Amino acid sequence: MSWKLVTELSDADHALRDRAVEGFVPEKVFDIHTHLFHTRHFAEGKRPAFLDENRGYGLRDFNEAVARWMPGRQVEGLFFGYPSAGNDRAGENTWMQDQIAPVVQNSNTRALVLAAPEDDPAAVRRLLESGVFIGIKCYRLYAPVEDTRHATIESFTPEWMWQLCHEFDGVLMLHIMRDGGITDPHNVETLRRLCRRYPRCRLVLAHVARSFNYRHAREGLQNIVDLDNVVVDTSAVTQAGAFRAALEVLGPRRVLWGSDYMVSELRGICFTQGDGFTWVYADDTSARDLTVFGHHTLVSIESLLCLREACEDAGMTPADIQDIFRDNALRLLAPHLRPSSVPDSSDGPTRWREAREKISCGTGLMSKRAESFDPVSWPSYFSRCSGPHIWDMNGRRFVDFTGGVGAILLGHSDPEVNAAVHRRVNLGSYCTLVAPEEVELAELLLELHPWAQRVRYARGGGEALALAVRIARAATGRSGVAFCGYHGWSDWYLAANLGNHAALDGHLLPGLEPHGVPRELAGTSVPFKYNDLEAFESAMVQLDGRLAAVVMEPFRSELPRDGFVEKVAARCRAAGAVLIVDEVTAGWRFGFPGGCAKLGIEPDIAVYAKAMSNGIPCGAVVGRGSVMDAANTSFISSSYWTDGIGPAAALACIRKMRRAGTQAYVEKLGDQLHAMLRGLRSKHPALNLTLGNRPCAPSVTFALGSESLAAKALMIRKMLTRGFMMSSQLYVMQAHEESHLHSMITALDETLTEIGELQAAGRLGSEAGHAMPSSGFTRLA
Repeated sequence: MSWKLVTELSDADHALRDRAVEGFVPEKVFDIHTHLFHTRHFAEGKRPAFLDENRGYGLRDFNEAVARWMPGRQVEGLFFGYPSAGNDRAGENTWMQDQIAPVVQNSNTRALVLAAPEDDPAAVRRLLESGVFIGIKCYRLYAPVEDTRHATIESFTPEWMWQLCHEFDGVLMLHIMRDGGITDPHNVETLRRLCRRYPRCRLVLAHVARSFNYRHAREGLQNIVDLDNVVVDTSAVTQAGAFRAALEVLGPRRVLWGSDYMVSELRGICFTQGDGFTWVYADDTSARDLTVFGHHTLVSIESLLCLREACEDAGMTPADIQDIFRDNALRLLAPHLRPSSVPDSSDGPTRWREAREKISCGTGLMSKRAESFDPVSWPSYFSRCSGPHIWDMNGRRFVDFTGGVGAILLGHSDPEVNAAVHRRVNLGSYCTLVAPEEVELAELLLELHPWAQRVRYARGGGEALALAVRIARAATGRSGVAFCGYHGWSDWYLAANLGNHAALDGHLLPGLEPHGVPRELAGTSVPFKYNDLEAFESAMVQLDGRLAAVVMEPFRSELPRDGFVEKVAARCRAAGAVLIVDEVTAGWRFGFPGGCAKLGIEPDIAVYAKAMSNGIPCGAVVGRGSVMDAANTSFISSSYWTDGIGPAAALACIRKMRRAGTQAYVEKLGDQLHAMLRGLRSKHPALNLTLGNRPCAPSVTFALGSESLAAKALMIRKMLTRGFMMSSQLYVMQAHEESHLHSMITALDETLTEIGELQAAGRLGSEAGHAMPSSGFTRLA
């Protein structure tokens, strides 16, 4: 076999280069993976045939090469020697230092020490102290094993390398081996163990974690999602599937562009073959007939083409591409660069304050406003979310116990729900015709509710409940609504506060003002308390024969006593009214399909949203035919109630919940969580912790009078610093494991200890400051 470096592009190369680069590669680029070396440092007989004898390939050669296939770009880089068995690494590192030292002062270019297990750690340390070298490049050819293709990570990257990189906030460039690459259990175990032991070691897994076989990326990258000190580079990968897997599993903030110069200057390609991969070079005799209608181009150009295709397929934005080609690298190298070189980090609280000036109330859901949590520290905006994790705009990862305000039950960005949404989007989500998923979802919902015969769709819980009340009023010809609990923003609900401004205060959210609600609706809605039959009867008396519907949750913080729900249902039907059960919160989480099923209650209408579609907008009103059909002549219609994405997501979500037993699983985890929380309450009696709601969605509040909000703010802030996103309302998801519960409880125990010490010292208020979480709607106005 003979390989040849390309020093001049053909017309075909130019055309492919333009397709790869123009409109894609930013003007400023950082190459995270590139080699500089002198051939005199190779051991006897080890110099690759495509390299000239006794010749240095330095910065000038690199710049000339990049200018050929990435013209007009300003390129900096992270450079390291060419790893080869038995080579003179000390000489290579000295030569590298001579190349890089002159440019360090005025650029972001840096180098890695080429090192082997037998090298002197003290000598490597001295190089790291020079300011030129910021980490270590190891390689499998230095492993003391007969066949280095099967070398373990430990065999060529001993722990002293990890320790040094940890100590210097340094980069460790690792090319993993073994047949399965990132899918290999031993590799995964080693990476997880050492990355957690040395969290300041900034690990770059070269070649998309050596995913020259793109299937390894698809199957294995999930194993490193929660390792915050690990990124991957794109060097020499010529498979769009590997890049797309990295972008979708790890996100664009953890993918860094690399050229792998000198491999970049060869004509060739690496492609997946079964569970392995094959490198083919243009000058191989066996490869000459592989490109019947074209020709081999440079690895660099082919890699850029594949990366561009993956970015387009994954919907990457210009900001994402800027991250991949430069900004991610500068963030990775930040401890070793001038502060002015590092891209500005997004500040969530600052962005939130700006949003308040541009978006009414900051955002459309009150429960997502920073004031609901902590206006000082709450990150407010997310860059991505997956499974039990959320990443903020700075790339900080949190284990999430806020559950998307109850909308996420499976876990964030569930793969099955995503797949259903992707299919519907790719085939088209909206047109004049109706998406067939509507019928499929209706059939499934009616199968799960044998008492019902009709379904209507909405895209959110509030509007679905507004639909349900309209339907009940149409069916009865009356206007009165008796209700308990929280049921959204609609006029019918806020009308309860027209006569008594505090009527709704006991129904989850105090301080709701009925501004904008017609005063003519006064007296049409009357609240009652759950498990209080006398209060319910009083509401019936107030409505005095005008009752159209009773609206209530099956249960939330407490289960019904003494047949409360059955008695309400019987009294409602005796009055000729419609029983509407709000399953928006209870549905799928407190019972399958909802709380009514657990109680054995059959309402006239059940309303679903939130968890039924795992974060994709979809709501459903499921009801008896006689009730639902009565509203057919009422004008109830909306374009986007008929998009195909919501039903597709709901179908996938409900089917998975049914198959996986999601509700039983989260209930079991919730019982464990509740027991742990009770233990903390007993351990910290001075904090007067109050536990409420169902075990799989418990609430944790402080009964400390005027200091309660300060304690809540400090709890949120301190848990964020420990890597947990939580507030006084917690949610368990199927993506949670017992280990997540134990680690969260350990962190919460530490947090409560610190809060208790501040309380004992009389410093709760001063430590929390003046910006406090809201205690009701009025605080958010």
